[in-house]
Amino acid sequence: MTLAYLLMALVGAACAVFALQNIDPVVIRFLGWRVEGMPLALVILLSVLGGLVFASCVGLLRYWKLRSRFRQLEARLAAQERPATPTSTPPAKRLE
Repeated sequence: MTLAYLLMALVGAACAVFALQNIDPVVIRFLGWRVEGMPLALVILLSVLGGLVFASCVGLLRYWKLRSRFRQLEARLAAQERPATPTSTPPAKRLE
């Protein structure tokens, strides 16, 4: 657990150094929009965050599909494992 905290601290420090070194304002153009004066580090970090959110949504959608399919297959298996209700048949006649 200590290793995880140390790794998180190093990544956080690297992000802080990155943000401090890339404070130059940039102009962003996308389709008809134009945004001026945003720091380069903020633009890059927001892009990374957007990519993470998009990838997470795609992964979550796949997880839900697989989970639904898993439940369908479990229900099918449970239905096959249930014993069939016995039908009443007349007893066989004994020959003497």
